[in-house]
Amino acid sequence: MAGGAKGAGDPRSIEEASQDFLARNPAPREIEADWNEWIDRNGSAVWDRPGLTRAQRSLSTISIMSVLRDEHTLRVHVEAGLSNGLSRQQIAEVIMHTAVYAGVPQALRSMRIAREVFDRLDEEASTIVGSGD
Repeated sequence: MAGGAKGAGDPRSIEEASQDFLARNPAPREIEADWNEWIDRNGSAVWDRPGLTRAQRSLSTISIMSVLRDEHTLRVHVEAGLSNGLSRQQIAEVIMHTAVYAGVPQALRSMRIAREVFDRLDEEASTIVGSGD
């Protein structure tokens, strides 16, 4: 992954998003540590496999979350996809592609979510740029 400091407006990596998701969706205390370790281990096993780039895995995950209508996880993976090197155009294209298979209404919801993520990142970036004046 590219080096450098990450600021507001920069997309989060899948690892950062996963930690945030687990913190906001804790398992019962009795199994929380085991559950978090299991999620990290199995997530890494899939994301770090050879054969697909992280960007390709992001495209696949965005399409799956769109079809599953999992709005929260779709938001996470749209942002992670940007961090993994996808362009906004590529994200929009994969969502458009799902319209044929999952239906236009769901693709419209997914496009709205992608736009909200893009707009939030743009707003955060402009806040950082504007604060340097």
